[in-house]
Amino acid sequence: MPLRFYAPLKPPCRLCGPGFEHRQHAAAPDLTACPKCGQAVRRGGPQPANSPKLSAPLSVSRAKQAGFTVLKRTSGGEYERQ
Repeated sequence: MPLRFYAPLKPPCRLCGPGFEHRQHAAAPDLTACPKCGQAVRRGGPQPANSPKLSAPLSVSRAKQAGFTVLKRTSGGEYERQ
C-alpha cells in the first residue's frame, strides 16, 4: 500500500505539523480530515526521495584500499588482476 502525503489547510497544526504521511490502499478515496485532530486536509504532491550522493568518483586505488579485487578485461575477452 502506498504512502500518501497530506497537509492541513491551515498549517501548521500542533498535532500534524506541516503535514503527515498516511498509508492507504491505492483505490481508496483521499482523506478529507486528519485522523488525529479532525482538521480539514488536502493531498500534497509527491515527496522527494533521499538518495546518497557520491563525494568523489570511484577509482581503482580506492577500490583496492577497500579490499576489492580489481579486474581488467584483456583483448582476448578474459579478465586479469590489476
